[in-house]
Amino acid sequence: MDKLRNMRLFCRVVELGSFVRAAKDQNVSPTIVGRHIDNLEKSLAVRLLNRTTRTMEITEAGRRYYEGCKRLIDQIEALEHSVADDPSTLPSGIIKVAAPEGLGTPLLLDAIESFQHIHPNISVDLLLDNNPTDIVGETVDIAIRLATVLEDSSLIVRKLTETRLRLLSSPRYLERHGSPRNIGDLRHHDCLNFSTERYGGNWPYLSNGKIRKFNTDWKFVTNHTQTYLDAISRGIGLGLSPMIVARSLVQSGEIEVVELDEELPDVGVFLVLPYRDLIPKRVSLFADHLAQVVKQKPEADV
Repeated sequence: MDKLRNMRLFCRVVELGSFVRAAKDQNVSPTIVGRHIDNLEKSLAVRLLNRTTRTMEITEAGRRYYEGCKRLIDQIEALEHSVADDPSTLPSGIIKVAAPEGLGTPLLLDAIESFQHIHPNISVDLLLDNNPTDIVGETVDIAIRLATVLEDSSLIVRKLTETRLRLLSSPRYLERHGSPRNIGDLRHHDCLNFSTERYGGNWPYLSNGKIRKFNTDWKFVTNHTQTYLDAISRGIGLGLSPMIVARSLVQSGEIEVVELDEELPDVGVFLVLPYRDLIPKRVSLFADHLAQVVKQKPEADV
């Protein structure tokens, strides 16, 4: 039991970034927190945290230990909730959410704000990154992913909604270069790509009901959503984007949808959880809340 207490305190120190904040969170003194961490390090015979009077830095061993502790503690909490299921017990703790940065505002902020009005004792650590997140290795509780197809048997996948994929341009670009009518015409246009790949990857489109791939010498490639949309709105070139990300710029008239003869596939918005026998109650509550927020959004917003 003392080991579990030490592990809980260690996790709070890592998550909150200091002994003082962890002590306040747990309603104990920083000295007691330090004593528990010292006991933990002695029992493991390894340094978990490098600290001075002003700074604290987690070691590589400490990072691995934290990831294991978090998984274990989450499983214990989920087990306790599944057995007790006491409605008078307020859910608490931290939920780590990873998502593409283009979904941070307003979709996720709307959901987080309304969720925390209902569950004020639950904190959210939101990681916005367009690179694929290793949700198991980075101990992420929930990940949001945009994909035409998402298959991974090692993950729990829940489809929240679909968003239209559209070819976009600024009115200025179309005035100068004209509007393409089909995929073949795109080879005579300046095309911009949003991609985490160095040279841009490809654009999907539908032909005879199957997804095909279009590739060209991209005029500009970036993995940052706002920069990508800014480049389209400046007239640097044509870009492909899910409407859930670009909707506000289309509604304002800064960019417009370019219709092609070929159809473009819809993009699924997926909620992904690491596979666990027991999911912490706070995580399942947020997953259900996010699904409800998305369901209630007007169709025009996705």
